[in-house]
Amino acid sequence: MAKEILIIEDEGFFSGLLSRNLSQRGYEITAVKCKDALRQAVKCQASLILFEVPATGAPAFETCQLIRSITTAPIIALIDDPAHLDEIEGVQYLSKPVDFHQLLVIVENTLKSKSRPRKQRVRTLRHGDLMLDLQTRCLTKGDQTYHLTPKECSLLKLFMSNPGRVLSHRMILKKVWHTDYDGDIATLQVHVSWLRKKIEDEPRKHVRLRTVRGVGYRFEGNKPSEQSG
Repeated sequence: MAKEILIIEDEGFFSGLLSRNLSQRGYEITAVKCKDALRQAVKCQASLILFEVPATGAPAFETCQLIRSITTAPIIALIDDPAHLDEIEGVQYLSKPVDFHQLLVIVENTLKSKSRPRKQRVRTLRHGDLMLDLQTRCLTKGDQTYHLTPKECSLLKLFMSNPGRVLSHRMILKKVWHTDYDGDIATLQVHVSWLRKKIEDEPRKHVRLRTVRGVGYRFEGNKPSEQSG
């Protein structure tokens, strides 16, 4: 049975260039305009979705989220600015202008990896009496339960995944806020303060989450236990 690739674009440029090559490799190609993307994603059973993001129109992040809510097929976005698309599971991107040989290689590799059994994703992290549910963003400490914001959850996940390691301000800002700028760490400091109120027995005593002055933070503890789901 041929694998179906859904190509979403308004100009027809990429589908025209790729259809012949991909068809010869045994793939069925369906090309639709952006306005018909969601309807077609529901209708077909694509093994892969290639999304050429237009310069104008609905933001790419929101569009990819909608497509992801419909199908589990991997998405390759061709875009000028990735706009944090890597935050969405199963979405990868290529910056324009696109190298077509590279694109074909990525398509092939993505389809091959999709055919392999998927490794279960880690659902929870545990450290002592702390348990972080990465799906619900719920933090449990003893008999207390807190619902974390997305940034709080991402920040705590980063700390709990790197126990004993000094994480610099720059590294944390890049991983959690997707910025290379570390000139103003006030936002980070506020979020750390919020986390300490939830994870420390006494928030003023920084036992679990220590400040490394002038550098960043270190989360104390052994390697966390993980549970998949």
